Amino acid sequence: MKKALVLEGGGLRGAYTAGVCAWLIENGVEFDLLCGISSGALFAICTGLKDIDMLHDCATTYSVAKRNFGLQPFLLEGQPVGYDYLFKVVLPIKVNLIPSRIQTIKPLVEFGVYDLKNEDVLWKNQSDLKENLQWLKAACVLPIAGRNVLIDKQYYMDAGVRTMIPLDQTLTHDVDKLMIVTTKADNFVRKDNSPMVQFLLDVLYFKHKKLLKEFRDRKEVYYREMGQVKDLVTQGKAIHMRPTKDSGATRFSATYEQVNDLFEMGKSDCELRKTEIFDFFKA
Repeated sequence: MKKALVLEGGGLRGAYTAGVCAWLIENGVEFDLLCGISSGALFAICTGLKDIDMLHDCATTYSVAKRNFGLQPFLLEGQPVGYDYLFKVVLPIKVNLIPSRIQTIKPLVEFGVYDLKNEDVLWKNQSDLKENLQWLKAACVLPIAGRNVLIDKQYYMDAGVRTMIPLDQTLTHDVDKLMIVTTKADNFVRKDNSPMVQFLLDVLYFKHKKLLKEFRDRKEVYYREMGQVKDLVTQGKAIHMRPTKDSGATRFSATYEQVNDLFEMGKSDCELRKTEIFDFFKA
């Protein structure tokens, strides 16, 4: 039986994902494939390392630090989110996420990056992080929130513009059982981009016609992928974890209490479904 863990992005809401992953590590639930988008890419790597402290600290302590979002990164880095600080200080120094450790991960860890030149998604894995974390950084950098990442004279960013729940990629590996972790509560309603956000995207990416269409199609993609999740659960091929209540956290706005509550919610939701999860992966 081939098992996969599929992780949606979600910015600060990803603290829920980190909590689920921490519970899985604590309870010895292992996977052959870990596939993540955006913050889900980072948490897939942490899960591959079985590092619960890293999951917790990245999802809570450092995610809402003043140096990570708002005025400080804007003044120091020229971008609203402190991606440079995250990938130069927090990950390699504070939590010891370094290439040599990443290469010890046994299951395949895949994550998506968006290639701006070709306007397509590329799938990378831990072997692409042998020298530095640039591909992982590209997987996490959101449009507007940060600068696109330059790698070998080409620019890349978060593949969430194309896919938010990377099921299509996961299913290319002929997996038998999936755990899918999404970051929005059941009452979440995805809306179209606000006029201001869409205007900024149109200005920043005016040369990329296909990408601009993808920005506008994200709501439809989200509901299509959530439909896939529902179908897989109905078919008995997947178990779906999502927050059981709205924490008040958004992609870019949350307090420490909110993200820590999400982290603990991820663990407690799994604990409540412990028998279901164990039985599912034993079947």
